[in-house]
Amino acid sequence: MVTEDKLTNARGAAARRSWLEGHEAFARADAGAPLDAEDLELYALTALMLARDDDAVTILERAHHRRLERGEHVPAATDAIWIGLNLAYRGAVGPASGWLGRAQRLLDQEPADCAQRGYLLLPTVFRLETSGEYAEAAATAAQAVAIGERFGDRDLFALALHAHGHCLALAGDVAEGLALLDEAMVAVTTGDLSPFVTGIVYCGVILACESVFSNRTWSRSPAAASFTGPRSCS
Repeated sequence: MVTEDKLTNARGAAARRSWLEGHEAFARADAGAPLDAEDLELYALTALMLARDDDAVTILERAHHRRLERGEHVPAATDAIWIGLNLAYRGAVGPASGWLGRAQRLLDQEPADCAQRGYLLLPTVFRLETSGEYAEAAATAAQAVAIGERFGDRDLFALALHAHGHCLALAGDVAEGLALLDEAMVAVTTGDLSPFVTGIVYCGVILACESVFSNRTWSRSPAAASFTGPRSCS
């Protein structure tokens, strides 16, 4: 009962977006009894929102293994994807590649298509963008946009849309690119997105617009840079 009360407090704090309160409450509950996968994922979110990336990755790893124990391959792949993306945009390329490869392997075991396959296109988008292959990056982002739209995954749709817009602008189609960036920002302002993705897209759109209007190419993708979290544009 005590642990359940602690979990209720932790979940309530996360729902109110009181990230520090939620993080501390989840830590207390976890000390009493190991958290289940769903609560671990919320716990990881509080860590991400506090810019505690190493803690978030460690917690998500635990959630990933809980999902695997329950035979939940797609949710396990989702955890692996976010671990991989977080590591990639902090420069830990080897571990990131390993986690993203694990996610791909898990999804390959599932016969049905799913939105997670769209998330796995995002690292390719940023790799192509960084190497200056803007048209190819835009085409790959458009594929991810279509997957997000097909599965009603608003987070994927917005992430891919703002990457698509930025890549189009870099490829020379500034008007269409800015229109897509505007559309991505609508998702932010209407509250359609999860808290962490809200920050990613908000920062990514601002950084993309800055790069377009200053007529310069960033040495690191603005969209990729924003994946380090909402605080990156503060």
